[in-house]
Amino acid sequence: MITERVAENLYILDTGMLGLERYGALYILKAPKPAIIETGFSHTLEKTLQALDELRVRREDVAYIMPTHVHLDHAGGTGHLAEACPNAKVIVHEQGAPHLIDPTKLLESVQRAVGPMFPFYGTLKPTPKERVLPVHGGEVFNLGNGYEIEVIAAPGHAPHQVCFFERRLRGLFTADAAGIYRPWGAGLLLTTPPPAFHLEQSLETLARLKALQPKLLLYTHWGAHTDISLLDQCAHMLQHWVSEIEHAKKTLKDDQAVKEHFVQKEAPLLSAHYPELILRGEIEMNVQGVLLYLKRFRGIN
Repeated sequence: MITERVAENLYILDTGMLGLERYGALYILKAPKPAIIETGFSHTLEKTLQALDELRVRREDVAYIMPTHVHLDHAGGTGHLAEACPNAKVIVHEQGAPHLIDPTKLLESVQRAVGPMFPFYGTLKPTPKERVLPVHGGEVFNLGNGYEIEVIAAPGHAPHQVCFFERRLRGLFTADAAGIYRPWGAGLLLTTPPPAFHLEQSLETLARLKALQPKLLLYTHWGAHTDISLLDQCAHMLQHWVSEIEHAKKTLKDDQAVKEHFVQKEAPLLSAHYPELILRGEIEMNVQGVLLYLKRFRGIN
């Protein structure tokens, strides 16, 4: 079995993100109208199709492909998967939809953001416009047998991010809004990448997610968890992280010096869980996201 059952008719697939086990995921909800939540990178396609075969879900029966946002670890496989599942509608935030239809600018932005890690990120095949159903939050999709997925606006990590809330299971697909949680690894970590991380929006999103009173947090990074206090923990960590970087920026002035400071501070704590190239790139990317936020919204240059 390459999938794992995490709730009634809900299965998780390890996408093998960045060559790491249980770091990136997508979910398959086996309902009368099957849905795939997240897609992984473009090179996840064959594994996803194997998972559908394993679950006896016919490709032509897939009703919805639902990336939470258009960062490639969440949406890189969208165009390829839409081609393989010819009747599926792609549900994506209205601000992200144009980038799935024409991914040229998105790919350029990703390459700037992740630098030397870009080869890990694959590509993004255009999705035909008629297959894309833009949403903004509040929409509900009925999958049958009592399964309903509500779209929850979730800006902060990115303005075009949404979370999905499955009402029958009270399962919340957290996207990157609640960070990365791998209790067998480094625990709860933040993801604050450029170009659009926004602290206040992130905190408002976490409060909105908590108000849903979910019973299950379904992390893309990684897995199903019942500890709902993770939402509060993430909010506290975000505030502390931004405060730390703001202090370092005022002290060190130079952006690269700030990044190096946090690489030296964070890398020893995380080195057991990440290869060196990925670790440095992830830390620098997260610091850069906060530095851009401080410049744009707090006037700290």
